[in-house]
Amino acid sequence: MQLPYHFSSMSDFASLLSSFQNTAAAAKATAAPTKPNSKTSRKRPPPPPSSIASPHFSPQRPPRKQRHNKPSLPLTFLIIGGQKCGTTWIHKLLQQCPALSLPKQKEVHFWDWHYRKGMDWYTRQFDRTHDDTSPRLLGEITPDYAVLPPATIAELRASFPDLKIVFVARDLVERAWSAIVMELRNRTLGYDPGEFAPGILADDDSRREPRISEKSISMAQKQRMERRSSPSLQPDSYFMERLEHETHRSRSDYAGALRNWYASFSAESILILDYREIKEDPRKLLFRIVKHVGVEEGVARKFVEGLKEAEVRQRVNASTDHANGSNMESEENGVRDSSESLSKRPLLRKRMERYLSPYAVEFNALLKEQGYSWELNEYKQQA
Repeated sequence: MQLPYHFSSMSDFASLLSSFQNTAAAAKATAAPTKPNSKTSRKRPPPPPSSIASPHFSPQRPPRKQRHNKPSLPLTFLIIGGQKCGTTWIHKLLQQCPALSLPKQKEVHFWDWHYRKGMDWYTRQFDRTHDDTSPRLLGEITPDYAVLPPATIAELRASFPDLKIVFVARDLVERAWSAIVMELRNRTLGYDPGEFAPGILADDDSRREPRISEKSISMAQKQRMERRSSPSLQPDSYFMERLEHETHRSRSDYAGALRNWYASFSAESILILDYREIKEDPRKLLFRIVKHVGVEEGVARKFVEGLKEAEVRQRVNASTDHANGSNMESEENGVRDSSESLSKRPLLRKRMERYLSPYAVEFNALLKEQGYSWELNEYKQQA
């Protein structure tokens, strides 16, 4: 029998055998593809970074999805700041207004830290257990709302088109000093710089108890804590470093924050108040607030005139300005500022003034644009 192939040499045979082997391997690969490597094929690309740029949102946190297109809560007003600008005093007195309903707790932080808990949770924060049957205007006070990102402000405008906004502006040096001293004291309770009492983290929705509870310590221990948190123990460089940090820088940029709100809300919706009115004419300031948020003029006047003088003046006396040398103690958010005055540190004050002066100039320009006749100290340096 004649063979189908004639090999003249062993090399011809080896060449043909190699060709058969390659053909068989190709056929096997086509019939039964190799099993993918589960360790590599299931690996997903990293998620895109968050588009939110705010001191209240972690850069690693993905953008939230708007879930509250048709909120049932009839939110009427927000007092958005500023921080350390008398908002605790305002909250305490507005709670007594029969036409208003505020949360029992000041600073709900729904629109920055607790949004994921949903509108039902937000609604439950408001005190709606009143005996009277007349409807009340709902609103809340969270000073950090001033620095909400534009996307959140736009969402508020879409959800509550008639919302009224109130902002209280304090001298920039006084406000910053008060805020940093408060932050310094909070460190003795176990909070980190930039972390806000009572245990609310700037980049987290969670709340936690302080590492040290003031209720569980003795008076002697409290006094030792106060001494450890004294500003006199810190060099000027500490205060300047904290002032330039985003936490305090953003809260000093009144104009930048408010322009974001003016981009979504009309000028008629936003009321800017001078912190000095709390001392000079507190009843007038309260009247302007309740009138602005929608309380009928007669009801607003009756409420303001019916307040006890001791209640109205309590916050004024307690908030006498430390930066100018008073030994009074301030109680804002349950935290007392140290009695040490910034006036004892003139070089530090000058450095703070130089740093904050551009922010004051920009804010005064905004006040002028909006038709206000008052302004903040710009700390213009003498030649």
